[in-house]
Amino acid sequence: MNKDLNISFEFFPAKDELGHENLWLSLKKLEQFSPKFVSVTFGAGGGERDKSDFLVKKINNKSNTPVAGHLTCVDMSKDEINSIALDWLNNGINRIVALRGDVRKINSKYVPHKKGYINAADMVNGLKKLGNFEILVAGYPEKHPDSENEIKDLENLKNKVDQGADKIITQFFFNDEKFLRFRDKAIAVGIKVPIIPGILPIDNFEKIKNFSKKCGTTIPNWVEQEFNGLEKDNEIQKIVGASIACDLVKKLQAEGVNEFHFYTLNKYELSYAVCKRLIADKIKIKKNQPKELHV
Repeated sequence: MNKDLNISFEFFPAKDELGHENLWLSLKKLEQFSPKFVSVTFGAGGGERDKSDFLVKKINNKSNTPVAGHLTCVDMSKDEINSIALDWLNNGINRIVALRGDVRKINSKYVPHKKGYINAADMVNGLKKLGNFEILVAGYPEKHPDSENEIKDLENLKNKVDQGADKIITQFFFNDEKFLRFRDKAIAVGIKVPIIPGILPIDNFEKIKNFSKKCGTTIPNWVEQEFNGLEKDNEIQKIVGASIACDLVKKLQAEGVNEFHFYTLNKYELSYAVCKRLIADKIKIKKNQPKELHV
């Protein structure tokens, strides 16, 4: 639909057949915006792992949009990770989002697999030796919840890039200044690869609020106020959420950011609305630009 809008979308494997149908519908709807790629999250555990692998391959085989498969260090040996990565490469899939991954047990700390990669940086190093992968890694504008401090977090990010990461996708955030400060600090420590902001349009404020606490993402007071009194009005919440996401993208565009990664939660409506609005605004700006006079 528009080649000027540099975007990508994230999906996760559905739990059942109906969920998978809705996911596929969402993917097809969002493909209209010619995304650079779509990414598929990786579930730890055999069954979830198989669902991720199935979805990555299905998108690769039945969609014109490139796919990036997520891989995590949690509960997996190097051999298991390498085997999946090589299988994807043999199927023409060379984009990977390399992550340490979240611990599945509540209140447990991350411990590397005895025969696994130590962390995401170690995995990046291993995958780069394995094949010609384009590797994306995670960045945290408000630091990873497990990091001691912001400095350590940036050092870890720099290490991932030094090991060969090609791009960074950030955790979602709602304050443009948080991202811009993070970008400036990343550049200051020598990170030169593109940093793509992760955008999460809010469709249910209470759910996103709880999710944000786990991720260490701050929700500004003004966002709280926007949803105040809308607890029982889901449709209005979606309209407000799309508007906030659209404004956030526009603010970042004004600061030179030109690529965005949308966390869809397997629902197309809000991301679709935001992208549609952004394209409309681009067309409006172009129409209003003064034409050159040829004398």
